[in-house]
Amino acid sequence: MPLVSSSWLHTPRPSVPAATPDLRPRICVRPPYFALTDLALAGLDLHATAVAESPAGLEVGPMPAAELGRHAAIVGLSLAACSQPDDARRYYLARRAECRYSPNAAPYGTPVRFAARLLALDKRACRAAVEATAGGAPLASFEVDYTVLTEPAFERLFRRFARDTPSVPSPYGSLLATAWQGSGDLVEQVVAAVPAAACAGHFDGFPALPVAVLMGQLSYLAGRLHDSPYRVVRGEVEASDLAWAGERVAFRAARAGAGGHPDVGAARRYRCEAVAEGRPVGAMTLWLESVGEGGRASVDERVADQDVLGPG
Repeated sequence: MPLVSSSWLHTPRPSVPAATPDLRPRICVRPPYFALTDLALAGLDLHATAVAESPAGLEVGPMPAAELGRHAAIVGLSLAACSQPDDARRYYLARRAECRYSPNAAPYGTPVRFAARLLALDKRACRAAVEATAGGAPLASFEVDYTVLTEPAFERLFRRFARDTPSVPSPYGSLLATAWQGSGDLVEQVVAAVPAAACAGHFDGFPALPVAVLMGQLSYLAGRLHDSPYRVVRGEVEASDLAWAGERVAFRAARAGAGGHPDVGAARRYRCEAVAEGRPVGAMTLWLESVGEGGRASVDERVADQDVLGPG
């Protein structure tokens, strides 16, 4: 699934700001998972801003790659919701993404600006291209595919998972877990029961762990294997199922050599997977490139002051 050229963001064209429809009744996410500000429609594009809240570990840059994916996917589904003919709520389940990342010198916490354009939309699926910039410079490009479900269809398919979702402050500044086991070429961690609070704002009433949180845990493990400051060069993500509150989820990351794609040079490759109650729910191939060692701290030191979300 090749990425669409980013030139659409930089080609001069008429751009008239338009009123952004009220998204609340139209989309399947809400605060605190929805953390976008400054939403604005301009021509065919939807623009929005977000600031990092997830822990960076040894990853450099203004926002961790998994969190960039979180906000990019939400900007894309928000544009799809704006393009629907009515205000009915639909569920947009991100199922596949290709992600490219550019070196960007902006420090952690620099606001990131996102711009999305729809590539395809019908009753059952959509695709969006999203670009992210920070400090006025390119940061990342995404192409995201979604399955689209009406609210009645979603509730019918997943009614057995219905339960109250706690109203809590954002849990997305914490990892689900930092304990891990393994060495050499493979590491693993297990979350015995996904806390409902870890799903706040994501499918309220049907608490499912966001794909970006799954991928954030897998990125953390890949970083443990990499064991030096790095930036993410590329990611290929597939979400095959949902991990629900209360389920046991195992996360695994393994070394897979270097290269393997023409765009990544000698970046190290890691294959990652998440399994909930024995069924695959997500997989990712991630390419990491080491950066300068100046000011290096261990992963343990950098997460020591960050809370870990417990099974509340």
